[in-house]
Amino acid sequence: MQFQCLQCLALSAWIAVTSASPESVLAAALAQVVHRSEMSARGTLYIHLQVSVEAARPYLEALLTEVLQELPSSTPPRRISSQQPMEYKPYVHAVLLLVNDLQALQQLYGKLRATQDLSHTLIHMSGPTHAYEEQVQAALQLLWRLSVLNVGLVLRTPAGSILMVSYFPFSAVHGCQVIRASIVNRYELAAGRWASSEYFPPKLGNFYGCVLTCATWQDMPYLVLRREISGGNGFVGIEGALLQFMAENLNFSVGLYWMNKEEVLATFNESGWVFNEIFGQHADFSLGGFHFKPSAGSEIPYSQSTYYFMSHIMLVTNLQSAYSAYEKLAFPFHPLVWQAIGWVLALGCLLLLAIDRRWKHQLPQQPYYQLLVLTLGGNLPDWHMPRRVPGRLLLLTWLFSTLVLRSAYQSGMYQLLRQDTQRNPPQTIADVLAQRFTIQLMEVNAARILDSLPELRPEQLVYLRGSELQSFLSLAQSSGSSARLATLTPYEYFGYFRKVHPMSRRLHLVRERIYTQQLAFYVRRHSHLVGVLNGQIQHAHGHGFLEHWTRQYVSAVDETDESVARISSTSYSTLDGLDGDPRLTDTEEEQSATAHRNVLSMRELAALFWLILWSNLFAVLVFALEHLQHSRAKWSQEKPRNI
Repeated sequence: MQFQCLQCLALSAWIAVTSASPESVLAAALAQVVHRSEMSARGTLYIHLQVSVEAARPYLEALLTEVLQELPSSTPPRRISSQQPMEYKPYVHAVLLLVNDLQALQQLYGKLRATQDLSHTLIHMSGPTHAYEEQVQAALQLLWRLSVLNVGLVLRTPAGSILMVSYFPFSAVHGCQVIRASIVNRYELAAGRWASSEYFPPKLGNFYGCVLTCATWQDMPYLVLRREISGGNGFVGIEGALLQFMAENLNFSVGLYWMNKEEVLATFNESGWVFNEIFGQHADFSLGGFHFKPSAGSEIPYSQSTYYFMSHIMLVTNLQSAYSAYEKLAFPFHPLVWQAIGWVLALGCLLLLAIDRRWKHQLPQQPYYQLLVLTLGGNLPDWHMPRRVPGRLLLLTWLFSTLVLRSAYQSGMYQLLRQDTQRNPPQTIADVLAQRFTIQLMEVNAARILDSLPELRPEQLVYLRGSELQSFLSLAQSSGSSARLATLTPYEYFGYFRKVHPMSRRLHLVRERIYTQQLAFYVRRHSHLVGVLNGQIQHAHGHGFLEHWTRQYVSAVDETDESVARISSTSYSTLDGLDGDPRLTDTEEEQSATAHRNVLSMRELAALFWLILWSNLFAVLVFALEHLQHSRAKWSQEKPRNI
């Protein structure tokens, strides 16, 4: 009985299908894709009807009417256009196209150079009746050129069956970027449904070892090719590691188009005209420290991925000459404090001088010497101590004041000798500009810098002949002189220089940022690769890979020189001239060893020994003068007696 019921149901379904018109069956198939696929999750369903000959219009209009009747009320709102070219929509959307032939499809996409992979597109072409017709093949090639990836082309065969055709640009069967028609789904007439619930199979999850060409140029810490890694080609640097990461995840081989110097300089042009040639003839995408432009519109010939790295533009200065041995002795106190101490001593001496002359025989002898003894913490004989309370209170106040001054001086002197004795470098951009530093920068960046620092005087600018990385050596060598030089650079250059070069301790980073720029991949206008690259960048960010590579190739901003883990310099002398790690000079080795032993050296205490020497020489001179004066006085007293 149950078997007979099933037979009855199947017979009823077959009768219903055979009795329905072919247009109704096709409309039900199209409506089912719209309702049950990713298209139903979109906000609006964009429907376009386009014909190349008017005779085909009645059929397609009738089909559209039936499709709209088949669609349930829960589907997205519809926006219907007839004989109007499509416009680019920079968001995920759903599109239903009803055309009669290839010419009509070309007219629809006539104004679009590419549509990216943001749309789920369902197309019915009424003219072709076989999946492998030349017209179908040409339509798929058109869709590939426009990066229409999530697409299904629905055809009705002479036998009445309904097929969904698409293409797979990368395949283990037919190779790389070979566009061939593939039947991805069939409509089962008896069951009234599609054989598979996957209407838009993914196409770019696996590139099957195909070659994707990257236009780039070698520049650390971004990207350098190292042929000795793992027995073959490998990439180092922040961008190089990201490129290797993507290639392994997506299973593609990296082809390289090395940009020449003229092309690299042309990339700084805001119009981006050089990318027209690069993406038209040489490469699929580009990588090379190119900054993301939030305001970039239809006027530039490329699209951008989401940014993968934040580059901070900062100033790096040389260090001024160190404090002299005598300046170190005065360093613990501010000049105003020294002036106050000097005035107090001078006024005290003048007061004692006046008292000494007024009551010469009633005061202890040598009051200036006694004042100096008290100031230095010495003791006075009992008979020189004041006898009255006010005098003793004044003495105790003076002793307490000098004790505080001595303690503060000793503490400041110890800290000075234990720490860096270089002159204080500028701490802000305003300090650099106020102190009239000469700022070195790349000429191509001058316009942006002058816009960001309008207070910068043109006479303070010097254009670099090489890269910022090359300038650090000469900048470090100028430290200790009277020259005031600064290089305007992305922070990652300085961070990499610190990693590979011990001379970085001669440079000073001004922590205030001038501006921040984001680095991104560039691809051809609305390329399908944008979505692929964005997915991999988000993957790298989410799992901390980008932070890991940044720590590996660039030191952190807050690291001290002693904590920087040095890495081997990457040799690419044609670009930056940093080939290996130079040795420290003997003086630097001595300073480094002294700092680690944490003891005071003869060099740090030189001023004290010089003062002792000068004091002894001065004492000898005073002794000689006194002896000479005593001899003259004695001679003048004996001379009349001889007469």
